[in-house]
Amino acid sequence: MTSKPYVAVAEGVTKVFKNGKLEVQALRGIDLSIEAGDFVALVGPSGSGKTTLLNLLGALDQPTSGEVELVGQRLTKLGKAQRAKLRLGSLGFVFQAYNLVPVLTAAENVEFVLELQGVGKAQRRARALEVLGELGLAELADRRPNELSGGQQQRVAVARAVASRPKLVLADEPTANLDTDNAEQLMQAMETLHDEHGVTFVFSTHDPRVVAHASRVVRLVDGKITSDERREER
Repeated sequence: MTSKPYVAVAEGVTKVFKNGKLEVQALRGIDLSIEAGDFVALVGPSGSGKTTLLNLLGALDQPTSGEVELVGQRLTKLGKAQRAKLRLGSLGFVFQAYNLVPVLTAAENVEFVLELQGVGKAQRRARALEVLGELGLAELADRRPNELSGGQQQRVAVARAVASRPKLVLADEPTANLDTDNAEQLMQAMETLHDEHGVTFVFSTHDPRVVAHASRVVRLVDGKITSDERREER
């Protein structure tokens, strides 16, 4: 693998899903390196392999063949518990469906990962309020998810993902359930976190609103990377 400053690397990665006698090849020989500080959109139509690749980079699944390295560790060398520990310590996730805990307030949702990491109560509360403030949600810290709009819930999800200062944040179709205004607010918020704090983001998306903010666009078709474009300016 590589000794360069990459947070995630895929080399020769394939992924085959089996359903009885039916086999579906979701990824076909993927080579991809994510550098620290990248702001990457994985782009392609449904079925192109975007989410599958995101799951492999996030140690949520394993490739059929090839190697995935995350923050310097080969995932094939790690057991299930070790991969879970690596995810907790190094990754943040933003899901299409928000996945907030309904009985917890916005601040408590953000604190959740920090609590799992063993951060003390006062420190994690301060960190949660700090990140919520950066995302324009300071006044909503004590509201539960059902008291927030979809756009606000997704920004809480982003706050939860970045509160522990992970090496890499993975976002699966983060704007899929948002209208244009909320999608733009969300992307601007993540762009600010990237620019001001160096947070590394990788999105899977087919939304041009997300692509417009990316500084790097990786296009997939039928499980293969067809282009990898870096942009000087967004």
